[in-house]
Amino acid sequence: MNEKINEDLKSLKFIFERNKSYILPSIIIVVCIILFLQFVIPQFRVLFAAQEEARLASLKLQILKENLNVLANTDERTLDSRLKILNLALPLNKDFSAILNSIYYAAQKTGVNLGNFSFQIGELADTKKNVDSPSISSAIPINANAVGVNSFVQTMSKTVPISEVTVIKIKNIASSIKISFYYKSLGPSDYKKDLRINPISQKGLGIINKLSEFGNVSGFGQIPISTSSSKQSESSF
Repeated sequence: MNEKINEDLKSLKFIFERNKSYILPSIIIVVCIILFLQFVIPQFRVLFAAQEEARLASLKLQILKENLNVLANTDERTLDSRLKILNLALPLNKDFSAILNSIYYAAQKTGVNLGNFSFQIGELADTKKNVDSPSISSAIPINANAVGVNSFVQTMSKTVPISEVTVIKIKNIASSIKISFYYKSLGPSDYKKDLRINPISQKGLGIINKLSEFGNVSGFGQIPISTSSSKQSESSF
């Protein structure tokens, strides 16, 4: 038993003597690896994170400078005028007064006589919900021939608020159309300081200029709106 132990010790001593020159370098390498993993790599991560933060901060600063430049070159009166035109063309809510005024204006201008028509208000309204362009529709009898109906439709197409004739029925002088008026509610504001403000494009300016030429009947004349228990509004000509 003792002889076996002595042999094992001699073997270990031989191995140690043979490889002792590698032990210290191996220990140093292991320590270096541990230090690299524990300290150097985290520092690289901190450095990369700082560089990314600096890049984002520089981008935000650039956006703020561009936004300031856009606002500095924007005339407040011109902007208010354009917003007014857009709000007249596409109201923020169901503006029945403006709708009735535009119909009355077109009828007066074209000389056609209109029959009784009505709009439903509230939950019964003929509106398209949960879509990008909700609308209110009405069927309007027109006592006119094809020429008169066409003249009325053309006038409506160039009158604010924006409308679209979806159905035209012509029967001698007892004609009718179905017309839809559009509106667009504004959602909650989600403006962020780092959000870029883009100036109005040339295409957008062209649309606004074209809308400015439409008939503005906001002050043409108020038509009384009577509301019954059935939540209907009627106007007759």
